Amino acid sequence: MSAADPKTGGTQAYFAAVALGFTVFVCGGSVMVFQFLVVRILARYFGSGLDAWAAVISVCLAGISIGYFVGGKIADRYQSWRVLGLLILTAGVLGSLLEYLAVWAGETLLQIDAALSWHPYIAAFIACFLPNITLGTVLPQAIRLQARQLEHVGATAGRIAAMSEVGSIVGVVMTAQLFIPELGVLQTLYGLAAVLAILGVSLMAAGRKLAAAGLAAAMLLAAPDADAQIQFRDYSAYHHIVVEDQGRERILRFDQFIQSKMSLDNPFEGGWEYKEYFHLPMILNPTIDRALFIGLGGGTGPKDFLRDYPHVEIDAVEIDPMVVDVAREYFYLPDHPRLNVEVQDGRAFLRRNRRPYGTIAVDAYASGGQYGAYLPYHLATKEFFELCKENLTPGGALTFNAVGQYGGLNASSIRDINATIRSVFDVVYVFQAGTSWNTVFVAMKTEGVARDPERQWPNGPWLDQHPLNGQQLRQLTEGLLEHGFLSIDSLPRRVAQFSRAHRFHGGGDILTDDHAPVDTGRRR
Repeated sequence: MSAADPKTGGTQAYFAAVALGFTVFVCGGSVMVFQFLVVRILARYFGSGLDAWAAVISVCLAGISIGYFVGGKIADRYQSWRVLGLLILTAGVLGSLLEYLAVWAGETLLQIDAALSWHPYIAAFIACFLPNITLGTVLPQAIRLQARQLEHVGATAGRIAAMSEVGSIVGVVMTAQLFIPELGVLQTLYGLAAVLAILGVSLMAAGRKLAAAGLAAAMLLAAPDADAQIQFRDYSAYHHIVVEDQGRERILRFDQFIQSKMSLDNPFEGGWEYKEYFHLPMILNPTIDRALFIGLGGGTGPKDFLRDYPHVEIDAVEIDPMVVDVAREYFYLPDHPRLNVEVQDGRAFLRRNRRPYGTIAVDAYASGGQYGAYLPYHLATKEFFELCKENLTPGGALTFNAVGQYGGLNASSIRDINATIRSVFDVVYVFQAGTSWNTVFVAMKTEGVARDPERQWPNGPWLDQHPLNGQQLRQLTEGLLEHGFLSIDSLPRRVAQFSRAHRFHGGGDILTDDHAPVDTGRRR
């Protein structure tokens, strides 16, 4: 289609202007949303500091600049709604690949030690350069389609450019306030890709007359999952608890924060990746026969241990009795003679405990405060970690989950926890989950372990070599898988996912009962 003739355009010209305004609004917002999503994904590998933002912003600006140039050429040559729609459709398709490309780039670059400062730029280029080029072509094409009289070109360009910038502002605000907090990264990404694809197809198929209809359909398809079914919703003394099914996945939320996930087809599948690190103490010491979980959630950890380790007795401590009921009824936590669930505070439980454990897993978060989900301060101090150590057997290990990433989200808390745990334990491993913001600390109690070179591992040579490197941990894990001791095939890969906090120990404050601002968002 060509631009409308002002002498015959009338209503048609009006709808064309509305369609173009909406188009540049959506595309301008999409540019900003894509930037936030790329940073969010790449932060798993490079943190979310200035270097990550600088990489993503510079790559996006480069793509948009090239898009402006190319779009101007296309606009002068074709002046076509169909071409405009095709490029927006292409942006949607490329956008749908963003997470896959970003993860691939991040995983690949982790294996390369050269030019580390350029890794975020390379990853950002791979993930989002092409989508930004295609989105950049929209503005000059829209100006060319709308500008019908030479004397009004400036006003037309200004109006359309302003609409694009308004879209960018709305994209920033909605991403920070709604999309990522409420929908999450992937649902936002694929929803936005769907909006662009449907908008592009509508422009190609029906031109300016049906662009508004295409918008309505796109927004409906991109809305939050209407198939989500609420199974349980209630307020306890500690949380607003929601259990909902999305497709074949069951989700547990505390105050809008996802705490646990489970496959409805297999109650032992579908949990968070970081939960797999709860098995690391069993890899380091397969003779462990008692385990403690502080924080229950959906009961993923205790269920896994019941299935995988028939020789292990398990205690779980949860402060909220409603969470225990929900775990049993909706997440199939069984009544089992080897599983004992206590309703009380985890630290108070350890103070009264008289039988040491081979492994203690701490995954206890509160939520609903000013800063969202947060660690209860009394479960993140030097005194608490000393108490955990006292309750471990020689050769046992503490596993501690923290939401954050070295150099990224909650970086100061991660550094502080790293420094605090190392002030108590001599051997500390730190891992970074690849699909979430979780950092997992595994701290070993090596004091009192018999080191007889004639004895077989775990009480032999391996304990003299800590800390082990990734290859050694992988070798141990693969051996236990081959002998049927472990059942999770992904564990050999997980044990090599070291956080940068594993190598860099400095810069953190030691948290104490006197001062541990992990639950306030403020530091001294």
